[in-house]
Amino acid sequence: MIKKRTKIVCTLGPACNTEEKIGQLIDAGMNVARLNFSHGTHENHANFIRIVRAVATEKQQVVGVLQDIQGPKIRLGILPEEGIMLAEDEAIIFDTGLEKYHEDIIPIGYDQLHTMVQAGERLLLSDGKVEVSITSIVGTRIYAVVVVAGKIFSYAGINVPDVVSHIPVLTDKDKEDVLFGIEQQVDMIAMSFVTRPQDILDLRYFIDAYVQEKNIVQEHPIKIIAKIERREAVEHMKEIIEVSDGIMVARGDLGIEIPVQQVPLVQKRLIDACLLQAKPVIVATQMLDSMYSNPRPTRAEVSDVANAVIDHTDAVMLSNETAMGAYPVKSVEMMHAIISEVEKSTYDSLPVYIQKNKHNVDDIISGLSRVLAEDVGAKAILAASLSGETGRLISRYRPELPVFVAAENKRVEAQLALSWGVQPFVLPRCHTIEELIERSLVHLKEKKLLKKGDRIIIVAGEPVGQKGHVNLLEVRDLD
Repeated sequence: MIKKRTKIVCTLGPACNTEEKIGQLIDAGMNVARLNFSHGTHENHANFIRIVRAVATEKQQVVGVLQDIQGPKIRLGILPEEGIMLAEDEAIIFDTGLEKYHEDIIPIGYDQLHTMVQAGERLLLSDGKVEVSITSIVGTRIYAVVVVAGKIFSYAGINVPDVVSHIPVLTDKDKEDVLFGIEQQVDMIAMSFVTRPQDILDLRYFIDAYVQEKNIVQEHPIKIIAKIERREAVEHMKEIIEVSDGIMVARGDLGIEIPVQQVPLVQKRLIDACLLQAKPVIVATQMLDSMYSNPRPTRAEVSDVANAVIDHTDAVMLSNETAMGAYPVKSVEMMHAIISEVEKSTYDSLPVYIQKNKHNVDDIISGLSRVLAEDVGAKAILAASLSGETGRLISRYRPELPVFVAAENKRVEAQLALSWGVQPFVLPRCHTIEELIERSLVHLKEKKLLKKGDRIIIVAGEPVGQKGHVNLLEVRDLD
């Protein structure tokens, strides 16, 4: 039986903070656990990482750990507990030098915002639910009038869609959180509010410098996922994808930074761009949002998840639904059910042809593995992808059969949990290609994933264990 091929990312939080609940999420189909560092303490996150890895090991399942760092999110300061209702056409005052609401003046938590904006520009509050137009700026005070009414609460986010931000993407808080993530050996880090390729390179340099300084032994480098949620990131998507290890289509802030009607088409463009570069892509935000408080999603939400699968995303993500919602396990079960239903149809099929790098032998052989598998009626593809790269290359061609990938260590195995259709496993270091193949086949037969008489496609290379030497494509009938 083929497992679902589109992966599920679940955000952890108070709604699933026990071994029992996390075990239920894994049973329901969670492939990657996301830790949102906009909330919670290092102690909380360390506990989540410990539980996820312990329960995944106990259940013999592969679950990656994704650290999502906050980035330069501009927020309101401290407001009255009941919030503040802003009426249409009401004149209001913000102050970037104020920490707490005082004498009808609303505090802003970023002390330089008044230097970034000017009269006539907009501020969008609380995920765009409230809109104000700036009328003037005097010192640290921003005077505005309410265009779209609504209630605001402490620490609500502020978007400035008319301004190109010059705030450093990697904040001091992010740096502290990344160092914690390195020590905890997270598998992937998602970088928020990326605007250009250099943001990713800066984070990679920061990670590498700390690893070298502390002589930290890593089985494999941490992967960096770029969150696309700013207008500038959309404009530079190709270059950002090139230097990243994958992307997240973060539709919440993206739908505020660009006209919301453009988001579906931008989502499709991002997925297509990732397919071309063999990089995994996550579609995120409000996918089953109503399940935060209801046991069933809306029909529109079901269609949203289904269309992301049809678009060939690698993974779909749950946020508040699993972190804070009343039905975290049901949300994963529903997402799993939607994915499975779509994948049984012909609507998620991808044409064999994808533009290849004509000079990359690894890429060419990976593409041929799907064609050959279909022509000879193979049951599975087996890839020796010790670094994970060949597994991702095969995944981009979306073969309609299991892709078993031998990885050289637990981190590579966990990182492959994000790639569409890949079922990774760790194999001890082998010295010859035949030893590698035989050990892989023994493992798969012991796990009852393959049986005698099954025809499989084998993708491997010599010398064994060296990156960039995929040069073997074989058809084999199992003894």
